Amino acid sequence: MRCIGVCLLMGVVTALPLPSQNVNPMHPEEIQVQKHESPDDMRARVASVQFQKDANELADLCASVPHDVDGVKQGVVSKDLLEKLKHLEKLSKRVREQLARTNATP
Repeated sequence: MRCIGVCLLMGVVTALPLPSQNVNPMHPEEIQVQKHESPDDMRARVASVQFQKDANELADLCASVPHDVDGVKQGVVSKDLLEKLKHLEKLSKRVREQLARTNATP
């Protein structure tokens, strides 16, 4: 008698669907897979990081120029002012080009 009870219990337990077996073939759940970035996505992400870095550096340089110009008014020229201004020009050109590329892409 005990063997029949155990067999019935095992039959009922194995007949119950487990949550992991809840698959409807008409509407299967989407499987989550690791998606690799395309080369274009990677370039865009790197360009975005570089753009942010350039913009921050540009802002820092712009903030330091008024102090150096005040020194010029007093007859003291910072030795790196001209290099700083050249670098500021290059950065602003690069930021402007990156913005133009971003706006040109639909």
